[in-house]
Amino acid sequence: MRLGTAFCRLISVVATWAAVLAGPPAVAAPTVVIPVRLPITGTRDTQVEAAVVRHLARLRVAPEERGTLVLRFDATDGEVAGGSDFGRSLELARFLTDPRLAGVKTVAWLPDGATGHAVLVALACDEIAMAPDAVLGPANVAESVVDDAMRAAYTQVASRRRTVPPAVAVALVDPAARVVRVSTDDGEQFVEERGLADLRKKVAVLAVEELRPVPVSFDGRRGRELGFVRLLARSPAELARGLGVPEQDVATDPSLAGGWKPVRVALTGAVTPEAVARLRGRIERAVADGANFIWLRIDSAGGSPEQSLVLANWLAGLDPSGVRTVAYVPREARGDAALVAAACDELVMHPGAVIGGEGAATIGGRKAESVVAAWRGGVAKLRDRSWSLPAALVVPGLAVRRAVEQGTGRVDYFTEEELASRDDRESWELGPQIGTGPLQLDGRRAEELGLAAHVVDDAEGVRKAYGLDGEIGVAEPGWSDKLLEALASPSLAWLLLLIGGAGLYIELKTPGVGFGGFVSMVAFIIYFWSQYLNGTSGWLEVMLFIAGVVCVAAEIFVLPGFGVLGLGGGLLVIASIVLASQSFVLPANDYQIRQMQWSLLGILGAAAGVTLLGIFVRRWLPATPFLKNVLLEPPPADAAIDEASDDLVGASGTTTTRLAPAGKARIGDVIRDVVSDGILIEPGTAVEVVEVRDGRISVRPMASA
Repeated sequence: MRLGTAFCRLISVVATWAAVLAGPPAVAAPTVVIPVRLPITGTRDTQVEAAVVRHLARLRVAPEERGTLVLRFDATDGEVAGGSDFGRSLELARFLTDPRLAGVKTVAWLPDGATGHAVLVALACDEIAMAPDAVLGPANVAESVVDDAMRAAYTQVASRRRTVPPAVAVALVDPAARVVRVSTDDGEQFVEERGLADLRKKVAVLAVEELRPVPVSFDGRRGRELGFVRLLARSPAELARGLGVPEQDVATDPSLAGGWKPVRVALTGAVTPEAVARLRGRIERAVADGANFIWLRIDSAGGSPEQSLVLANWLAGLDPSGVRTVAYVPREARGDAALVAAACDELVMHPGAVIGGEGAATIGGRKAESVVAAWRGGVAKLRDRSWSLPAALVVPGLAVRRAVEQGTGRVDYFTEEELASRDDRESWELGPQIGTGPLQLDGRRAEELGLAAHVVDDAEGVRKAYGLDGEIGVAEPGWSDKLLEALASPSLAWLLLLIGGAGLYIELKTPGVGFGGFVSMVAFIIYFWSQYLNGTSGWLEVMLFIAGVVCVAAEIFVLPGFGVLGLGGGLLVIASIVLASQSFVLPANDYQIRQMQWSLLGILGAAAGVTLLGIFVRRWLPATPFLKNVLLEPPPADAAIDEASDDLVGASGTTTTRLAPAGKARIGDVIRDVVSDGILIEPGTAVEVVEVRDGRISVRPMASA
């Protein structure tokens, strides 16, 4: 018993030392599946090429074994009719035979077969896998004439890969070609029928079989028999077993499948918890309804780095096998909004659009460190991407340098801190510095740095870049949300201020609470409500505004003159409107300074508009038959106006305007500002002066009146 135990311990020790001497376990060669939507037209070839390039670094992780790139051919009714474009198919085939893919094993998987020039792309792969009943070929179904250029292209591609003999490749496209299968002493060969006589002179021909039909086509079983097809696989599970990889490694990525069910959503204005929650809800409902392509339109200057990171991590965590996210920036994604754009699968920008740089939120100190840490541990890890360049769009002080991987020539961008933390740091050579954060990039520069996948002029360009055909669903805000977004836009927001100010002016010139007060109240309520929903206003701004209006009203009606209450109230009103139009209190960067300048300019414009409108209304409205009683009628131009004195107590006069409770009355031969004791007094009423205090004349109706 003891001998057996000792023997087991010895075996364990030997195994442990063997593992140590063997070194770390070899990295398993990865497998990547990229769908090829058929027919190959438009930009579908470039979409596949871009997807392959993005995965090249991952496919080359294992130096001892080639990674496997599976191109899944998804046939459609259009491809059955042979709709693939010859030029596009040839470009994709040449790309697949390019030296850049020398370290990658390419497999064409045709679960439904392929016809037309998509056959050329299959011939460009190292191996072909087919369902037993799927058919490959013929390649000329949409060609009335097969010219020498086509024959040469099929010969060239087949010669590079040797997956299918060149003679058979030409026979797939040329109905005039006749190919025979020849058994010789040296093995089996496929040659053109006209070359059979020359072959007989070189080797002993044992058997000859002509390939049928003409032009050539074959199903999976026949292809396996002929040696052209390596694997027979109907399903991903069968393909995985044939390749010797886990089934999840060959799961199809619908984000590249082309069978898009796109939905457009929008992130506009300030990034707030409410905006993030609404956007997430819309995307979740769209995905639940079957959408697999999220077109996220971003037009924002940020506002909350914490909320932007929450949304960015959520987008990066979406199942890539079920949905693709594409951020489209037509105008700006400044500040922390850039993090949301960079978290999507791909970024599309207008040439003049801006991403990164200073935004509505101030990021520095510990907040900047938190942003970097959250991005590194969140989106960068989920996406398996470098974190330096996206973080530098937002965080000040990050110096990003261009780096080239020796051997592959792959380009990436790192801070010295990130490069020092990488296990493969010795294989990278640092180049020049491209800038220091916060980096502000336009569309062209973002494309040069590999941050943007496409640069387009408009939304139609996004459609073309991703082959989005037909109607696109919209998971945008409802009509009420769109109305509020419109009201929160600068032009309409200042129009609301103009209407509100004009209503206040009319109310001050009319008795009681009338039409002007109602219009002003509605305008300011809508203004602050829309700004609240836009994420820039809260209770503080509303309370400041109300307090300011109360102070101004007290100065006018209770303590005439222009003192502390009037000046302080006016400043409170201005401050509330400025704060309601921006997401910060005091500006801390150039962007915020510009925003405050625009806010102040808007207020000045609204004030100028109210002044001009007041002049117009005061001059012309009293002469209007139906509206002449809306405003207090100004005193005659030749009427004398004098200062009040204590000698006026007991004097009598006649009101020239309504007293509500303030207004004007003729005391003697002088028009004076007077106020009643709270009751409404109509014009032409005899009044008596009861008190004069600090220049304020109080009157009451005379008993005889």
